[in-house]
Amino acid sequence: MEVRAIVRDVIGLAGVVSIAAGAGMVYLPAGFIVGGLFAVTGAILTGRAR
Repeated sequence: MEVRAIVRDVIGLAGVVSIAAGAGMVYLPAGFIVGGLFAVTGAILTGRAR
């Protein structure tokens, strides 16, 4: 894997964590729901890429 791809993935992961944490600060269960939605979406997109 090249460095740009790793940096892109780390920045994307940090963004997802920030969104889920921000939703959790507003309403705690929303943070888990948003995090779960991102996990499911990531799994679907990863599965389609193969």
